[in-house]
Amino acid sequence: MNYQSTELQHQLAARFVVGSMRGLARRRFQRLMMDIPKLRDEVAFWEEHLHELTNTIPIQQPSERVWQRIQSRLGWIQSKTETTSKWPWFFGAFASLLLIVNLVMLIPADPIIAPSIERVAVIQSSEARTLWLIEQREQRLEVAAVGAIERLPNEDYQLWMLPVDGTPPISLGLLPQQGDAILDLGTRIDLAQVAALAVSREPLGGSPEPVPTGPVLYTTDLIRM
Repeated sequence: MNYQSTELQHQLAARFVVGSMRGLARRRFQRLMMDIPKLRDEVAFWEEHLHELTNTIPIQQPSERVWQRIQSRLGWIQSKTETTSKWPWFFGAFASLLLIVNLVMLIPADPIIAPSIERVAVIQSSEARTLWLIEQREQRLEVAAVGAIERLPNEDYQLWMLPVDGTPPISLGLLPQQGDAILDLGTRIDLAQVAALAVSREPLGGSPEPVPTGPVLYTTDLIRM
């Protein structure tokens, strides 16, 4: 399961907050939250969203009978036989249940399964420090900036495909200087014909030419899984 998928993160965080995720799945999600900051952000979003919903419910002062039952369960007073109606408790519980059911129904029962990874690439510096991780899924590249990448406020890093037939490089898009990005390859790119990948430093927005105009900083292989 691709936990980097924004849609999947949104769905799982909602299930976690409303309480429909239990047992091993809940403990696994808690461990994932420690490693994936975006999951923590999604959980915070749902917690705030549900908190706003509670503001629409009018505040009610519990009746004396409610306090007596609480004290009785705590052993503070002797339990008495109750002859009053239990319908107020039923309606309160039923309303809460409806709220949770409606929230869960908004979440698809089966998470969307992301396409499998077809190829991967690791772009490293000359000191063998990983800068970007690249995964190919169908006709798109999922890129994550994971290293201490030098920030270029007025320039961009551009990714290129070096074809096996020796023809000029083909631009695959701009690499993120931080965070993640998805590069849509469309139908014109056949990654089966890649001899290597290269990264060049280009003017802001990318090379003004169909080939690199700035220095080529890194090269790497695209490995089929």
